[in-house]
Amino acid sequence: MSSAGLLERPTSDHADWPDDDETVESRSSLDELLASRPTVNDDDARSLFEELADELVTVTRGLSSTRLAVRHPAYSEILAIGESCIPWILERLQVPGSRPIWLRLLGSLTPFPPGAGKETIPEAAAAWVAWGKLRSSR
Repeated sequence: MSSAGLLERPTSDHADWPDDDETVESRSSLDELLASRPTVNDDDARSLFEELADELVTVTRGLSSTRLAVRHPAYSEILAIGESCIPWILERLQVPGSRPIWLRLLGSLTPFPPGAGKETIPEAAAAWVAWGKLRSSR
């Protein structure tokens, strides 16, 4: 990965990813990652997000559970970008394929999950996209 300041991370064998006890959703590890990252402008953040998102989709393709996917370091690095990546995640959510991981990321980045209680992934994705449109029109 060409972006400076990123952690070295495994890219293929999920056995090398953190154990459940080392969950990436842990507030202290996320705070440490945020503190160690250099400040980036919006264009750099978008490029970084796209690079991490492509990596996350590639290495988690075929996994049976988002629980395994959230253990990949690219997931925590996307979380570290913060709320500024929500519109980019919503763009990715509109394309079928990796929707569960994007739904999970959105749920981690926002206090209110618009897709909660929906019966299918497409219904949850549609609820998030509608929420994003309302949010951007304010």
